[in-house]
Amino acid sequence: MLDDGTLDEFSEGKQLYSLNLKSINRNYFRFNELLIENGLLDVEGLHNNDPKRGKIKCRSYNIPPEIILKGIRREFLSWAERKELIKGITTNRGPDKTDLKRSPVLRYFHKLLGRMTIDLQALDKIEIEVERFCHIHRAIGRIRQRKFDLFRNLKTDRLSSVYLDSPREFRKLLRLDGKSPLAEGDVAACHFHFLLAKMTDGKEREMMMKDLVSSDPYLAMCGNPIGVSREALKQSSHKFKYGNRIVNKYGLTDLELSQAIPYRDQLFYQHISKRYPVFSEAMASEYIRHPKHRSDFACDVMKKESRIMVQEVGERCRREKLIYLPVHDGFMTLPTQYDRVCEVVTECFREAVGSVPLIRRK
Repeated sequence: MLDDGTLDEFSEGKQLYSLNLKSINRNYFRFNELLIENGLLDVEGLHNNDPKRGKIKCRSYNIPPEIILKGIRREFLSWAERKELIKGITTNRGPDKTDLKRSPVLRYFHKLLGRMTIDLQALDKIEIEVERFCHIHRAIGRIRQRKFDLFRNLKTDRLSSVYLDSPREFRKLLRLDGKSPLAEGDVAACHFHFLLAKMTDGKEREMMMKDLVSSDPYLAMCGNPIGVSREALKQSSHKFKYGNRIVNKYGLTDLELSQAIPYRDQLFYQHISKRYPVFSEAMASEYIRHPKHRSDFACDVMKKESRIMVQEVGERCRREKLIYLPVHDGFMTLPTQYDRVCEVVTECFREAVGSVPLIRRK
């Protein structure tokens, strides 16, 4: 960065740092104003309008600027500020979206949710951004109304509910019958188990089944590349699974076009294709062209995940009278029942896809 605040192509000046402003507040327009006011930005960025809907692609949470600045600086709110913030949080008072007609498993989940309470003392100990704090308080209000919004998405068969649609910190606040906290498990690289069907090469399939039970499936699938972070590979793996194979230029700005990376140039593809060339080519040949990755291919994988994690595991746990609430590719249960639930999940995966999942305790 030069003395006048501009950037040089080969900078020899100050080091630049980036902030994940989106995690603090999604009202980017107001963020630009704040950055300008504080001398951190000289040109105000503009939002992309949606010409079809005539709306701006941003949402305002009406969080005071001084509180946003505290979030950027990672400062704690005073009790007075916190109290004032909570006053402005409005809870959705609409009707409960719960639909129990389709499945006894959903009735089982609904009964368990009816036994859940919220530990507000635990909330005081969680360090989270203001926007997530507001989101959690809205969920708490909904739970207190005994409205769980429990239903299945008709397109993907995935389960939706207050506890699933809230920030992950919310699940740490749930208590069964006002007493017991829940243990949470996660199936590592879950969707890759359902992609085994795409593997026509026997050696690659056998190798993939071993990688999926390694200490870190994402690194193992990519051959443990040196100098590449696990998180970078995991994030890029989503585009490998569901990202556009064809860059759709319609409606993209010049900046977005310049940042669009061809499918085969994505980080995860570059590394996994060396270890799994046949599988990678099969994935690249899938016709996926959707900005939100909701292609028929992606929805089919989600349906398979839901069939196991929601229907099959849920039904077996219901019959055994276990505490089980699915969390997409994971679950919540009592600590004393965690090992048995892991056995049930493993049995269902082995029967459905022939592979054994690695389950991590969060």
